[in-house]
Amino acid sequence: MIFFAHMKEIRPIKKGNIWWLVPFLVLLLSPLSCDKTQSLKGKELARVNDRVITLEEFEQEMEQLPQSAKLQMISEEGRKKFLHDLINQELLLQEAHKKGLDEKKEILAKLEILKKGLIINALGEELCAGKDEVSDDEVEAYYQENKKEFILEQVRVRHILVKTLPEAQKIKRRLDQGEDFITLVRQYSISPSKARGGDLGYIERGRVGKEFGQAAFSLKRPGELSDIVKTTFGYHIIRLENRQGPRQRTFFEVQEEIRKLLSDKKRKEILTTHLEELREGAQILINEELLVAEEEEDS
Repeated sequence: MIFFAHMKEIRPIKKGNIWWLVPFLVLLLSPLSCDKTQSLKGKELARVNDRVITLEEFEQEMEQLPQSAKLQMISEEGRKKFLHDLINQELLLQEAHKKGLDEKKEILAKLEILKKGLIINALGEELCAGKDEVSDDEVEAYYQENKKEFILEQVRVRHILVKTLPEAQKIKRRLDQGEDFITLVRQYSISPSKARGGDLGYIERGRVGKEFGQAAFSLKRPGELSDIVKTTFGYHIIRLENRQGPRQRTFFEVQEEIRKLLSDKKRKEILTTHLEELREGAQILINEELLVAEEEEDS
């Protein structure tokens, strides 16, 4: 464990006056000496200043990890690294408390929103327990009735993204004159894909924005360029790299996707029905004039 002592600068003291420092230094250094020899007890896994991290707490933290991260906890090295991360987190948290950040209004407001969400989610889990399960027959029936939903078509594309139409028009003219696409990506694109030469990898039909998807999937030959495409992000020029499909995805490929889809649908129906019952039994008053006033002020 690491201990820090913050001390003011000690100026040189005349030899004849040093006697009075002895008891002061004993008092100052005694707590540090005790802390260094203090041992952990029982299920105490680590201590960070006055804060103890127990083995139970450590295991609870691990349980909150996604499954892919949990696999790393199998090794001793993985568990040591996770404990190291928890200690770093605790040090930062203690520093934030010292600065009073836990009392700031905006932090408390965000915590309250998070708390509400967790409580509502807990209620949803309670209401849906045992009622949102989906049988194998339901999954297979949905697949047979909706096979068209599971046709896979992908294109691999690169793009250049800029903020304004004049910028895009200028770049498009240079591309039409034969300039290198990747060079212009690195010079002008504002997309995070810029570092990869604009490469977005393979995208699925229906899984990207409407305007971008229509333009990307309309390209037929590798190297073909789209017209300028406007989206909420800016102005794009897209180049086709490769196409895959379309092909029918097998039941084995999509069965878990369907199971989740049907389970989510059941949960939504349960929660919607319960909410309607709550609204019918509740007294709800709304001052719509205030909403009108808000709209007028915004306009």
